[in-house]
Amino acid sequence: DCNDHDRIWDALDKVREKHPDMVLLHGGSPRGAERIAACWAESRKVTQIAFKPDWNRHAKAAPFRRNDQLLSVMPYGLIVFPGSGITENLADKARRLGIPVWRFTEGGA
Repeated sequence: DCNDHDRIWDALDKVREKHPDMVLLHGGSPRGAERIAACWAESRKVTQIAFKPDWNRHAKAAPFRRNDQLLSVMPYGLIVFPGSGITENLADKARRLGIPVWRFTEGGA
């Protein structure tokens, strides 16, 4: 998990400077970058929509189906924080749809 609170907030503040009407879409995780981003949105009064995996309906495929659901709204862009294969799946699918993907790395945004 990516837990660099200050750098995540800074990256999201920069996005908001360019897109003041932004809506934060995230996976609703109770920890890591998604939780930090949700706290940022709450603090900054930014509308947020959580796309949580439906484990009961989709079992092990739930996070991948969640990715599809999130991308179905065609976001303007995607910030990818270090994570798992599920995160990489989201980034790959976004690129195929022509959605810009920005990688947040441990050494810089």
